[in-house]
Amino acid sequence: MKPQHRIGTIDTDAYIDRIQADNAAGRCFICELADEQTTRTRETVAYRDEHCVVFFPPCPRLYAYCLLAPRRHATHVVSDFTDDDYLALQLRIHRLGRILTEITPTERLYVFSFGSMQGVAHVHWHLAPLPPGTPFREQQFAAVDTPDYLVIEKPELEELAQRIGAGMAHAERATRGFTS
Repeated sequence: MKPQHRIGTIDTDAYIDRIQADNAAGRCFICELADEQTTRTRETVAYRDEHCVVFFPPCPRLYAYCLLAPRRHATHVVSDFTDDDYLALQLRIHRLGRILTEITPTERLYVFSFGSMQGVAHVHWHLAPLPPGTPFREQQFAAVDTPDYLVIEKPELEELAQRIGAGMAHAERATRGFTS
């Protein structure tokens, strides 16, 4: 059972201003996260491999809500990838989804790609585990389109990241034929 969390409210105007200013200045926070040398402390990275980075947003709408992005900068969700590169990312999205639904109660796992050339241009997928029993009116877009977010303390987030990272690494080893 996951612990209860305080609820915070994001200043959406300030968020939009910051994201658009970063974009206009040519800064990409996902590229910073993808590179171990430039990772910021605002986000917690759960996993990296040669294809992707998995991280938590600073203001998660749902418990274990995370994002998966290609390590290289890409802005088009389909046309910037070869078939093999796209399938490699989708395999990781599938693995991450399975891990999330194993470690947190989930009625429905939402998987979607949002972004904007005017904001966060770097392609990324959101994986959002909807808790069981969520009233219908609070599901689907309502579950993620809210200024309210869960305040998850850093130690808990790091423990969750460790579990996700270990699960992703185990799945990768199993695919390559190693199980230890």
